[in-house]
Amino acid sequence: MAKENISRRQFISRSALIGTAGVAGGVTGSGIMLSSCSSEAKSKYEPLQSEIPVIIPEMGDKAIDGKPLRAGIIGCGSRGSGAVNNFLDAADGITVAAMADIFEDRLETLRKHLREKKKMEVPDSKIHYGFEAYKKVCDDPDLDMVIIATPSIFHADQARYAIEKGKHVFCEKAAGIDPVSCRTFSVAVKQAQAKGLCLQTGAQRHHQRSYIESYRRVREGMIGQITGGVVKWNQGAMTYRKRRPEWTDMEYMLRDFFSWNWLCGDHVIDQLVHNIDVFTWFSHLKPVSVVGMGSQQQRRTGDIFDNFCLDIMYEGGVRVNAQARQIEGCSNDVSETIIGTQGVWTSKNNEMSIRDHDGNLVWKYDSEAEKAQYKQRDPYVLEHMDLINHIRSGKSMTQEAETLVVSSLTGAMGRESAYTGREYRWEEFLVSDLSLMPEELHLGNIKDFATKYVPPKMGKPAPDMN
Repeated sequence: MAKENISRRQFISRSALIGTAGVAGGVTGSGIMLSSCSSEAKSKYEPLQSEIPVIIPEMGDKAIDGKPLRAGIIGCGSRGSGAVNNFLDAADGITVAAMADIFEDRLETLRKHLREKKKMEVPDSKIHYGFEAYKKVCDDPDLDMVIIATPSIFHADQARYAIEKGKHVFCEKAAGIDPVSCRTFSVAVKQAQAKGLCLQTGAQRHHQRSYIESYRRVREGMIGQITGGVVKWNQGAMTYRKRRPEWTDMEYMLRDFFSWNWLCGDHVIDQLVHNIDVFTWFSHLKPVSVVGMGSQQQRRTGDIFDNFCLDIMYEGGVRVNAQARQIEGCSNDVSETIIGTQGVWTSKNNEMSIRDHDGNLVWKYDSEAEKAQYKQRDPYVLEHMDLINHIRSGKSMTQEAETLVVSSLTGAMGRESAYTGREYRWEEFLVSDLSLMPEELHLGNIKDFATKYVPPKMGKPAPDMN
């Protein structure tokens, strides 16, 4: 696996996303930076101050025309297949020209789909299998970009290698699942900036038009200064893969990777990171500390929890309650609420609105107007459209990736707090040596598998009582 080329202490001082500077001011890519607010905002509201620019992407129904783009896909499972279809729907003049996966059946399923539904034939010379197959895709001189849709533990190494090889990158969330992988991803961001490349992430809310307009309104000061928030991903139980007799321990985990902490980082990163990322994006704040709790109550497989509750303290005393649950028969809620001195923005029930503290409606996103103006409204397609616009315009794109590193580290810090019951502080956690990557990757069985991969238990047993 790739190693870091900056020290942990250098990472603190050199990474803009850990400091306060963010990215340089001005327009990034084909987006619009809000250098001033609307007339309404100027008359009523005080814009939130930040050295991080507010970038509003320009997205129509199709990416701009330009040079043909040839992409390689790394990871051909359900999300990889989805990402490929989203990519192909985003623009004209683009093709999938190389493929990599650990398992032949997953790759061939997607390859067949491309042949039959998209009229694209990927030749045998561009088909690669194994843990190191991603390198052969990234080394391919015929490719302009790669799409990474592997389990989250692999994202950072693969994104960094692709950037080193001069490829533009679309990488699914998360940026990393522990401090080591998040630092590696941050190195990839810096290398992309230095090379003028694009590193886009699968945080699709950044390209959902209702979230974008909500972001604009919050940064214009419509809810006042941000004081707190609540973010949730509470849903029913996740499906899981039943183990087949012919699968080894490693193959079983890889095929059911959402159940294993070292592969997905637990669902506090795999899912809740989206909601945490909305707060990171809207607020321009980084966390100071996290205290969390959680457990495995109903889950039938794997070593991860099925419920979390995190108390996240951000800069300036801003406090966020973050919840995640995967249990049947409970009240479900996937939403974000951001509280300000003058009002509250919420995304509950997919309705974006701002109300004052008396409950009066101040603003509501007009989804009907969006339907009338745009044919393409799928954020999973729009994120690829924005990436292609940047590539064809010759402009680097990394700000969203920087934000996701902060959000991913926040989720990882919350997971470790819930696993142990300890408070974790940002400045200590981000320089930690914690890595969930196994020392050796192979497709065989694992010694002491049944006892090695079990759900953690926080704290210590209660003392005996007289």
